[in-house]
Amino acid sequence: MSEFRYCKLAKEWTLFAPERLKRPKDLNNKKDIYLGEIIHDKCPFDLEREEFTPHEIARVSQDGKWKCRVVPNLYNALSIDIPFQSTRDSFFEKSSGFGAHEVVIETPNHDKQIWNYDFNDLINYFTILQSRVINLKNDDRLAYLSIFKNQGEDAGASMSHSHSQIMGLPFLPKKIKENVEYQKEYFETHNRALFDDILYEELNYEKNIIAQNSEFVLYCPYASQFAFEVKIVSKKKLASLSEFNKSDLSALCDITKEYFSKFYAALGDISFNMIINNAPYKDYDVNTKNYFRFNIEIKPRIYKEAGFEQNTDININVILPETAAKIYKESR
Repeated sequence: MSEFRYCKLAKEWTLFAPERLKRPKDLNNKKDIYLGEIIHDKCPFDLEREEFTPHEIARVSQDGKWKCRVVPNLYNALSIDIPFQSTRDSFFEKSSGFGAHEVVIETPNHDKQIWNYDFNDLINYFTILQSRVINLKNDDRLAYLSIFKNQGEDAGASMSHSHSQIMGLPFLPKKIKENVEYQKEYFETHNRALFDDILYEELNYEKNIIAQNSEFVLYCPYASQFAFEVKIVSKKKLASLSEFNKSDLSALCDITKEYFSKFYAALGDISFNMIINNAPYKDYDVNTKNYFRFNIEIKPRIYKEAGFEQNTDININVILPETAAKIYKESR
């Protein structure tokens, strides 16, 4: 059984999830150890292997076959089926491991990676993510939804089949809470969204911009923490995927496709983390879009974090963002 434990010194929760030790790992061994057995060198995320995953939650289909589907994570760190309750363990504080933990199987094609996705693949992907953001919002026990993609072993992935994860938490993590409060305070002080001002600065500086369209800007942040790190940020007042219309989704797919074609041309098949930042469910209302902007962070894992970073929470980045942006722009 998983559980959260609270550190009063760091003012942060840690999630203990022993079941995660049983996750499959096929990146260095094509025999998938899944459900406790070897499955004929086949991946349970492949088309016509649906019986080897938990019962699906949602799917996008075409011509009678699924193109993208969501299933509960078999090796879940959180469970939606247990009550959320806080208790004391002697002098310590803990709570049950309540929450949502889902896997988004992005494609039925085992060998297709995100840099190979066409427009329809990305529409399917973002459409099903949007549906989960809307659906999980109905559970008022959830305060925050973490949506992320781990690509490659160095980014923490354990399966080579392209997939993302969704984790719904009953509280705001310290980092998220502080960031949202900062964006609120910035808006109250300046009457402008923080990201709007950042985009204004980056667009005027120009050197870090990789691409933009009518609704999104793709750039390497001026103070990038990771080599070749990029952000995709909404120009419009969009705080969450739940607010996107068809035109918004289309523009997001266009710029995401453009980035990953450049990513693969410039860097090849390297590990990365992609984090899709929606406004938290907690305190979300019609005013949220005034201060919060939907954005995506993509962090290639070229260099490993070491002692200095862990000690100071300051990353060492060996590639200037303007150099990274130039390499991306020149990649075809």
